[in-house]
Order: sequence, then C-alpha cells, then structure tokens
Amino acid sequence: MIDTPCILTDHLRNPGLLSLDGYQKAGGFAALSKAVKSLGRAGVLDQIRISGLRGRGGSVFPSSQRWSAVARAPCDEKFILMNGEEGGPGGFKDRMLLDGTPFLILEGVILSGFAVGAGYGFCLIRRDFGEAISSFKLAAKALREAGLLGQDILGSGYSFDISVVTGAGMFSAGEETALLESLEGRRGNPRPTPATRFEHGFRGKPTLLASAETFANIPFIVKNGGEWFSQIGLSTNPGTRLFSVSGHIAKPGVYEAPLGTPISRLLEMAGGAREGEEIVAVLPGGVVSGFIPKEKFSVGLDQEALLKEGSNLGLGAVIVFSNRCCFVNVAQCLAAFLEQESCGHCTPCREGTKKLHEILSDIGSLRRKSGESRRGQCREVQAPRPFELLEPLLESIAAASACGFGRSAGLAVSSAMRLFPEEFAAHFQRQECPKRVCWG
Repeated sequence: MIDTPCILTDHLRNPGLLSLDGYQKAGGFAALSKAVKSLGRAGVLDQIRISGLRGRGGSVFPSSQRWSAVARAPCDEKFILMNGEEGGPGGFKDRMLLDGTPFLILEGVILSGFAVGAGYGFCLIRRDFGEAISSFKLAAKALREAGLLGQDILGSGYSFDISVVTGAGMFSAGEETALLESLEGRRGNPRPTPATRFEHGFRGKPTLLASAETFANIPFIVKNGGEWFSQIGLSTNPGTRLFSVSGHIAKPGVYEAPLGTPISRLLEMAGGAREGEEIVAVLPGGVVSGFIPKEKFSVGLDQEALLKEGSNLGLGAVIVFSNRCCFVNVAQCLAAFLEQESCGHCTPCREGTKKLHEILSDIGSLRRKSGESRRGQCREVQAPRPFELLEPLLESIAAASACGFGRSAGLAVSSAMRLFPEEFAAHFQRQECPKRVCWG
C-alpha cells in the first residue's frame, strides 16, 4: 500500500470546477481524450479491471464485473444510470461531489458509456438537491457546446448524451431496482432481482448503474492507470473512500481515507470526541448497518472486515455516538425512520418495521402503567425481556424482506440490544432510563 493521496478531496480544492474551463485546467477530460484516442473500449475496461475498483454505493460490488457484463450484452441499445439519490440520516458525501464537481462525475459517466457501448445516460439526482440539479444541467449544456457530449465526441465517432432527472427522495428508493422503476415512471418499489440484472435494466435493456462517487473515480483510473489505483488502500478493496462523519464528534464533515483505515483513525481525523464526552459506538454504514463498539475501533473500514463484526460499510455514512446517548432512544428513532422509509411493497418489511416501532414506542406506556401501579391503580406490569419481543421480529424482517433495505433494516437495533443489554433491561423491566434521556 502506498502513501494515500486524497484523490477526490484534493481535486475539490481546485478553483473553478463548476465551469468547463476551470475543470479542464484541473486536468479534466484528459482521461476521455486518452480513452477515445488511444485506449479504446477494451483498454478502458482493462484499466477498471486492474484497478480493483468496487462500487461506492451500498453493494460494494466489483465494478469491472458490472462494466464487463453490460459491455458483453448483445444489444444495440444500452444505458448508463448515475445514482445521485443519496439520503438517510448522516449521508452527505455524494452531495458534496454533486454540488462541487459535476464535470468530474459526467466525465466518468461518458467514459463508462464509451467503455460499455451505451448511447444514453441518466443522471438521477435527489429532487431536493436543487443546486446540484442546476449545476448538472448547465454542465451538460456546456459539454454539448464543446463537442464533449452528443454526436461524434472528440471526433471519435462515438455519440452519447444524457438527461438530468430527479428522484423521489425516499431512502429505500435508492435501491437499484427501485431507481429503475422510478425512472420508468412507476412507483419506486424494488423489483425481484434477476441473475442477469445488469443485462436487464432500464426498459429491459443492459444498464450500468453506479453511484456518483463510483463514477467520480473513473477519470482518475483511466488517466493514471489501474495499477496506480490498485496500490492505494487494500489489495482486496483498493482506493480511497469518502466518509460522511456526523453525530457526537468534534468536527463533523466529509473525510477521505483509504479503504481499510481503522475506525479509530477516521475518528481522529474528525477531531475525536466532543469535550466532556467519550465515543462508545459508531454506525459505520449509516442506519442500515450494525453498531461497532469502542472496543472494536481497530477494525478497518472495509466491507469484509465489518461484515465479520455484524455490520457493513453501507453508504459510508459514519454516525458517532457518545456515552451521553440512550441506545433505547436511538433505537426508537431508528425504528421510526425505518417505518417511514419502507416502500410498503413487501409485507415483512412494511409490517415488521411498523411493529418494531410500536414495540419500542410502547416503553413509554409501560412507564405510565408502572407509575399507576405504584399508586394502586393497576397491577404491577411484568414486562417481557426485550429480546423475547424483538429478536424473532428482527430475524423475520431480515430473512423475508424483498430488498437490501428490509434485509438490513434491523441491524442497528439488534446490535444495540446485544451491545447495551443493560439499557434495554432498565427500560423494559424497571421503566428507568439510566441516561435520563427518556425520563428524568
């Protein structure tokens, strides 16, 4: 592993990136020129394979497999879809890219279209990202006028164009097949995922779908070579990744680090704990990942390493929790979010997240009933252990839900119960909040 350049954040320090001239002064479109004039389509695919790039969205799927599958598909009509539907608590690193460097992402989209033989692309951006939507539309117009988008790009004979479209903004609508449903004008419910999902995407045609951050890495890989990229981070998961760090941390923000960086190092980069507090746990992949306790902060930020700890890298939304948190209260908030964001398409997720929220919210009614019993107005409440109520429910949601959102929905709650059982017992059995967050 080489000393890590901050690939994307160093790029964002260049002035004038919102103009085509400014982007080109920062080295923009050198990669596209190299691709169409010397590498060719096979050469671009080869550099992506050598790089070892994996998706920077939730799936962490090897990018070369996606690109190659679409390239091999025997179809004259192929599409590119850039997923700019970042949402959910603690996620904001893709928005930084969308707002700050639209030309970089578009160059990655055009390069990918060239590599796989696609003729059209969609940049799907969350509808409340107004600044990004405007920037992408202006950038696309400038590229057409400069001959970098549209017919016969750079005199190569390759033609490619895009549309900038807006997404629904629901967290579950960011799931890949839900995005395709939304793009085709239907409600953004996940589809049953076919084994050949890359070959059967938009309108049943081969479609390459990736996140904004994934596309942003493509120009650097093509320009500098896949071997250069593969020497950064882990051999099994190369490159750097952007992390949105939020919560009980001294300096919330977006930080770039090589994959495999220990959680403790990322927390140091973000300033560590706030004054008078101690960090006790993090959600490394946002609300659909599992808690990692402070004793495991030596674990690297890598999908395989986190899966072994019952968590995942998710969307790179690292949410930090201090010793002042009540993890039952955190679980209640998570359950409310999950119920609200479930698309409602499959029963296990729709009804399961609703029931999860109900059980956790009922702790408040147990408190009231317990108070009444002490005044002689009702019998003492014998509340069941939280595990008896919640474990079977969480297991059924994970096992039977139709998409990744549902299958991961209970990770945070189940890990909170496992790591902080005394807090759940205090709430369910004694109707007490040791942190005095739920009740004084």
